[in-house]
Amino acid sequence: MQSIALQIYTHRGVSKEHLFPDKKVLHLGCGNSKLAGAVGIDMLTFPSVDVVHNLDLTPWPLEANSVDVFFAHSVIGHLSSLVDFFNEVSRVGKNGSRIIISTPYFRSIDAFSDPTMKHFFTSSSMDYFLDTDSHFSGYQYTKHKFKKIGFWYGWPQLSQNPLTRLFKAFIHQYSKFYDQYLSLLIPVKILVWELEIKK
Repeated sequence: MQSIALQIYTHRGVSKEHLFPDKKVLHLGCGNSKLAGAVGIDMLTFPSVDVVHNLDLTPWPLEANSVDVFFAHSVIGHLSSLVDFFNEVSRVGKNGSRIIISTPYFRSIDAFSDPTMKHFFTSSSMDYFLDTDSHFSGYQYTKHKFKKIGFWYGWPQLSQNPLTRLFKAFIHQYSKFYDQYLSLLIPVKILVWELEIKK
């Protein structure tokens, strides 16, 4: 299956099209900007919200093994527990379901402007939940594991600017150096992950 993140995040912004008519898509923390064709869940009552629920309260009012695609755009930093979030995503999602997560980079001003932000993220923050044998996954915060399909500093779509493409290729190759040092000078705005549920 091709990358779902690259279909959702277009050069013009988040897609306005109904991209996955044959799949159940859940837009977590959709607010008033729900992805077309998705079921929207949010703690606030907006016209586009289908399920009014605080994602910190588990279990979510959704059936197990019922979702094909999760879209979590700028929401996980506001949640109390990432472990609870991943436990619920694994329960509600099908085996092989995709999770698209975007969140402000920890050096971005957007990470600090919202007073409800609780967590801050670097390129390795999701490694604690991956199905690899890395040092981070050894912590086993949850019994559920996820496969990394893609990771992007900034917008997932390939930039039309060759200098931007070179810069992003460099920071992807040297992510620890970027997170520790270079990002002090040139911080990206967001991080995006595409993960797959492994059951």
